[in-house]
Amino acid sequence: MFRTTQSEEALCMTVSEDEVRRVAALIRLEVHEEEIPSFQRHFNDILTQFHSLERLDVTGVDPFAMDEVRKTLLRDDIPGTWNLRDEALDAAPVREGDFFRVPRILGEAE
Repeated sequence: MFRTTQSEEALCMTVSEDEVRRVAALIRLEVHEEEIPSFQRHFNDILTQFHSLERLDVTGVDPFAMDEVRKTLLRDDIPGTWNLRDEALDAAPVREGDFFRVPRILGEAE
């Protein structure tokens, strides 16, 4: 999806205007033509930041080590009853019987 260009300092990826349009379509984001160059710059800046991580020396670093990460504190998983179903369904924009009605996404034509 992204093409690469060789710069003097490093190999960087760039995002084309067509790729911005495609990403916007995939995430269902309305982007006006005058906004595309701005999005393009933002995407390219993000890719440049990720590319800069390649210069880090990670020799001897175990990618799966979790020593420094605090243990996630979770509550006990205790079954219980929840009596707010009708209240939640009544607050939905569209309700169909005992279900939330949502727009179809998968399988739609582009």
